[in-house]
Amino acid sequence: MRNLTCFSLNEILRKLNSINVQINLEHQRIFPKERSRLLSLYQYKRRFVDISPQGYFSFSKLATSLIDFSFVRSLVASSYSREGGCCFDPASFFVLHLCRYLDRFKTEKDFISCLNDKERGRCYRAYAGISYQRIPCEADFSNFKERIGPGKFDEIFHVLVEIIKRVDLISGKILSYDGTLFPTFANYKGCNYASQTCRSIPLKEDFLRTLRLRIIDSLNHPSKIALGKQRRSFATCPRDDLPSWVKKRVSFAALSFSFIPEQEDQDQSELAYILGLDKRLSEQGLYLKLLNSCISKIDLTRDEPLIHVACPRIPADLEAKIGYRRSNHNPNKKVKVFGYQAMITTNIEIKIGLELPLGCITSPADNLDGSYLIPEREKLIKEHELLPCFDIGDCGFDAGKNFRHIRVTHSIPIIDYNKRGEKTNKEALEKRGYDEKGTPLAPCGALCKPNGYDKRKKRVSFVCRKQCLTSPLAVPNPIAACQYLSNQCGYSTHMSIKAHPRLVCEIPRCSDRYRKLRNLRSASERSNGTCKSSDLDILESPRIYGLAMASIEATMACITTLLKRVMHFVVGITLDLMRYLKTWDESYKEKLALPKVSVFILSLIQRKRSPP
Repeated sequence: MRNLTCFSLNEILRKLNSINVQINLEHQRIFPKERSRLLSLYQYKRRFVDISPQGYFSFSKLATSLIDFSFVRSLVASSYSREGGCCFDPASFFVLHLCRYLDRFKTEKDFISCLNDKERGRCYRAYAGISYQRIPCEADFSNFKERIGPGKFDEIFHVLVEIIKRVDLISGKILSYDGTLFPTFANYKGCNYASQTCRSIPLKEDFLRTLRLRIIDSLNHPSKIALGKQRRSFATCPRDDLPSWVKKRVSFAALSFSFIPEQEDQDQSELAYILGLDKRLSEQGLYLKLLNSCISKIDLTRDEPLIHVACPRIPADLEAKIGYRRSNHNPNKKVKVFGYQAMITTNIEIKIGLELPLGCITSPADNLDGSYLIPEREKLIKEHELLPCFDIGDCGFDAGKNFRHIRVTHSIPIIDYNKRGEKTNKEALEKRGYDEKGTPLAPCGALCKPNGYDKRKKRVSFVCRKQCLTSPLAVPNPIAACQYLSNQCGYSTHMSIKAHPRLVCEIPRCSDRYRKLRNLRSASERSNGTCKSSDLDILESPRIYGLAMASIEATMACITTLLKRVMHFVVGITLDLMRYLKTWDESYKEKLALPKVSVFILSLIQRKRSPP
């Protein structure tokens, strides 16, 4: 590959001719319903796409012209049965979903309104193979997502990744990982540990007896009763599976009441009858008014009625949790996000300058994104036969099992070190003999320089390089007659990966090479930002409830980002090639040239390797 012309639109179309056929041959499961029972029928058709000189084009039209989505019908066939009535073609539904995100419709309601417009929705109906007389409604879209579930959406995503891989736009040599938080369409009520059992919490058996005695005590001292004043009875969270760091159990108001004057021909409240105080209240001319209650059920089959309450701190979305991220306006401040976290894997193609999302795992916001690195890597290696050379992540992925898994597959981890409360003051560093990056200290106190990696012994060599002679200011405690001056490189030592698996890396953290590789992690931040930016605006404030819908939304955000970036890349190269052939301007030829890449990175990603 001498330049980027092999990725022009004509070349991509030529490759996709055979790739689409191969993908459909690999997915040949028969859909259980006959065609006569389908309300729509998707059929692949290549259409002419008008690209303006400025690079504007229809994303949905180009995407449906490049890729044959007929494989979706076979992929989700297991979610349908032969019994039942008619249904829409699942391939049609997915194409409609994709067109909605590609053309930036904020809600399904807006997109369906466009579908029902005879002129504006004509193109989308043609892409998906639906007629004007049979247009799906919002309930049809919701039922489709619930029927096939997030697992099938993820399978479709990986089929699309495989198609892009066969076009030679994905090699999987450099993978970057990062998590992003996005909110749920529900308010946080104050409890991050709520579950379904919190909707019916049995109170203590003496709750009613205690409340009865409290009211009787007030009736015995009528002078102390303030009419209309709110009184509350509290209950304590009875859960036994709270985390250890929750020191104090949460209490909440189970019910609130007040005393008001009784009116003529007015029956007492149900609370008064349950407590057995209706006659005494009437004798004193008082009415027990129930102001607010969390009571969900009362068991009257017992001698003493048992009260069940629903905790008012329960959010509408029980699967969403609280996560923390840095503020966009103040990096030193953390903000809460009540929702979910999407851990997105980004492939970095430095040889052509392209960054594409390859995988996505969604979890509640309080989960650690580093705990999902291993299953995601295993899926990519198994399904796409990728052999990563570098795995890049922030300190959230700093776990011993992640390092072991990456090294077993003969890849190099480029993961930030998490200090986890370690003392890094001057005295502690001198005592242990190396700094926070794993760089050892020479006897004179100077930081050593890396001197290569021993692959057989799995250790990194360091030397002082006689800094006392070349740069005296870097030596805090110079030694007058140092015994290592006679050596060629001065003092030498080693740092073993076995002894320090998280701290010591094959490429030392103190080296410029490590910093160059570490800087590639910004590709993950750009992928996360694209899913939330105004360009897509999918994960900024989605209208979703539950982990399943959140997973589907995050997967569709990655699919949209994948296809949009590929189409932008291909169209950009095509336009530069057309302009160069038309004007023979050297500036367009320079845009078609391959980007410059560091020699040491190329040497590592081009080495011959065997699968693990």
